[in-house]
Amino acid sequence: MGTSLKSGFTWRVLFIIIGVTLFFVPANIYASFVAGTAFGSVAVFFTALLVSELVRLSGESLTPQEALLIYYAAGWGGASLPIYYLVIYRSYFVHSPLAWAVQVNGVPIAELVPPWMAPKYGSPAYQWRSLFQWEFALPLLIYTVYFFISLLADIGISTLAAHVLVERLEYPFPFADVDTSMATFLSARETETMKYFLAFFGVGVGYGLIAYVPYVSGVPWIPVPFVDATNVIQEWLPGAALAIPTVLSSYIGSMLFPFKAAVWTLISSFVIWLALTPLFTTSWRAYAPEWASEYIKGMGLVAVLNRSMLRLWFGPMLGFSLAIIAYVVFKVRRELYTVIAALASKRSEQSSVFNPRLSLLLYLAASAASVALYHALVPSVPLWIPAFFVFVFSGLLGLVNAVSAGQLAFPLPSFPYAWHSFVYLASPVRLYEAFAFDPPRGGGGTAPFCQQVKACFRIGADPRDLVKIWVIGAVLANAVGLASLEFFWRIAPIPSSAYPMTIYGMLSNAYIDTMLTGGLLRINVYNVGVPFAILLLLLFAGGLAEAKGLPFSSLGLVFGLFATPNAALAILIGSALGNFLMPRLLGGRQEWQRLRGYVIAGELTGEGLVLLLMVIASFLAKAGWLWPW
Repeated sequence: MGTSLKSGFTWRVLFIIIGVTLFFVPANIYASFVAGTAFGSVAVFFTALLVSELVRLSGESLTPQEALLIYYAAGWGGASLPIYYLVIYRSYFVHSPLAWAVQVNGVPIAELVPPWMAPKYGSPAYQWRSLFQWEFALPLLIYTVYFFISLLADIGISTLAAHVLVERLEYPFPFADVDTSMATFLSARETETMKYFLAFFGVGVGYGLIAYVPYVSGVPWIPVPFVDATNVIQEWLPGAALAIPTVLSSYIGSMLFPFKAAVWTLISSFVIWLALTPLFTTSWRAYAPEWASEYIKGMGLVAVLNRSMLRLWFGPMLGFSLAIIAYVVFKVRRELYTVIAALASKRSEQSSVFNPRLSLLLYLAASAASVALYHALVPSVPLWIPAFFVFVFSGLLGLVNAVSAGQLAFPLPSFPYAWHSFVYLASPVRLYEAFAFDPPRGGGGTAPFCQQVKACFRIGADPRDLVKIWVIGAVLANAVGLASLEFFWRIAPIPSSAYPMTIYGMLSNAYIDTMLTGGLLRINVYNVGVPFAILLLLLFAGGLAEAKGLPFSSLGLVFGLFATPNAALAILIGSALGNFLMPRLLGGRQEWQRLRGYVIAGELTGEGLVLLLMVIASFLAKAGWLWPW
């Protein structure tokens, strides 16, 4: 398969990686601190389009392979908070009133933060607000090692998953259509497809002018990113959460979602947030009395989601995650066995772009280093806990996400507190570092990497170039991120009114840390095991229903469990547009499948361009100008 592949890794690709990290990463960090968002896909589409225009004006042209690599290289402009942000957060935590109010064995939690996470309370290092001091050397070293172990583990499991899902099982990865369409547009500029790209580019620009320009100017015409309907329905459904998305790209990007799966995504999401949560708030108060007593009418979507997750859904979400992993592994067990059996075959190595044995070895070595690092830093936690979480849970979760992306076009929404819940359930240890420091692991980049490999095969690009981009981009993004954090921390305290979103974000994280360390959450075998068993039974029953042709989608069901109601609503509406309306408008389903990548890429580019310009204008408006000096 690899003989017909061409490399697209050129000096222009390297230049793009350096340029976007230097420009966008500091801007993303500042935007995250001020507005709670980053440029993300804005950097991708805008940068790729700008570079292609500059190359065209210079009289040269891009090959499709180089255009695709430039598109992926520009993606590193979407990177925001580097791992070193945790050092600043721990520095805040040791001074947090919450950390001093909750005690473990008579000692405030703030005093339990080890020096390898942040200097102790009262350290003179805090007077200077600088990461480049001896007191911060050990935390920075620990997180640097953490970063490299995670990177290697992620590359190992991702290249192995690409070998399984892309090369052997040939999963479709529908969103790869957007990537290949963008690359074709940047390199070929075919008149037939360009008109669709430009038409929907205009749609995106038009929406951006209506939504983002008034929003940034302070007189919004459209609430962004959603209209909160939670207060409206709370009279009939206390504790429910509902919102209507107002960002056009959330609908456009969902047009690739299979309609049957989208229906079940909405059903399962609404069952969680509009049926079960209200029941646990009223009729079934005994199950989660803390949530029922803390709920107050008038809470908005964000407050309901955050508080109910903390008090009600922490344990069940872990159970759901374990059930999903068990079911997907069971479903692909034959394929996995075939691949594992072929790892010892030289034919498997010769016929694959990625050496599966080398990928597996890299994953196992990095995972072993992760477990060793965690055990050295937190020896009181039983060794089997990080070993199981790193070797089994995280790797399989990465595979599950890649399966979801391969079939539905989207990876499953992540449950961010899986490690916290697992340690809380499995270990009696109540140390701050046991929860606040999770072992480095792979799997987070598996789904997007497999999608990129699929796009490379479609366009004739060598997927091994993706690893080069990944390593260079990740290292640069974290290095630039560290320098940016140092700069912003020197300017003003973090958190502070200068960076409003850090006040909410750090306070929320501090609350979760104190609840976990203080043993104040309701996580037990019952509220993890029962949801695990229920979901596993539903998935097996649903799998039988699917096999008989009944309208059921197992992946849609599990996707909705982790999707907020507004996200599930956008998925259903976008899927309906992509499956019914767009084929009618563009001359049939086959024609729509050929053009859908250009349509989606065009709208995302137009909307992203307006958003980027408005954010820059907002930054300039808030800047202090020394005039007339």
